Amino acid sequence: MQVFWHDRITSEEQLRTILGYPGKVVQRKVVNALDHHCRYFISQSPYVLLSTSDSSGNCDISPRGDTPGFVRVLDDRHLFIPERPGNRRLDSLTNL
Repeated sequence: MQVFWHDRITSEEQLRTILGYPGKVVQRKVVNALDHHCRYFISQSPYVLLSTSDSSGNCDISPRGDTPGFVRVLDDRHLFIPERPGNRRLDSLTNL
């Protein structure tokens, strides 16, 4: 199905007709806790994006980086991301 710029998609059904459905492997990649694969990936990453929103729903994404391991896994659902000196806007902290 070809979609033109002036076509309007108004439902998930229309969108699925165009893009289809995810396969079983993709569906299984959703986890509700940090498994050993997640923990390893986090331990090796020098970079993370912290996304928060304020009480009005305005979103902010803050890049954070340091040597791999700067983000620590506290348990299956919690991470420790250190605060670093930056622009002093405090968007992430005040959103929390």
